[in-house]
Amino acid sequence: PAASWTPEEETVLVDFLLSQFSASGDGNPKGAMLTEAANLLKERFQNVSGAEKTAGVCKNKWQSLKSAYSAVMDIKNTSGFTWSDEYGAGIVIKNDDVWDWYVKQRPAAKAFKNKGFKHLCAMEQMTPKISKGLHV
Repeated sequence: PAASWTPEEETVLVDFLLSQFSASGDGNPKGAMLTEAANLLKERFQNVSGAEKTAGVCKNKWQSLKSAYSAVMDIKNTSGFTWSDEYGAGIVIKNDDVWDWYVKQRPAAKAFKNKGFKHLCAMEQMTPKISKGLHV
């Protein structure tokens, strides 16, 4: 079975990675740190469903969280959308067609139609601000 993550498990992983961020070098946790994260999750959450949270599973969750963070930042920086930490993009029925078009371009944004991203502040601290464009 695939690993399933509770919001509490996600928070423990994010908080741990944030606490270890300065040791991660480029901001991407590596082997020993991911193993330590997996061990912490095993300690804290002994009766979990789904696959074991190994270092590899933690790495995949980190990649997923970075993708979610990127999607949220795109929403925040897209003209015509608003962002609420509680309600995400806050899309109402009259804007559904615009949202549907946007999600086709950026599928990772789908989860944030009417829900915020709990880990936004922590992810902002751990994700480098990379400027994109020709004349930056």
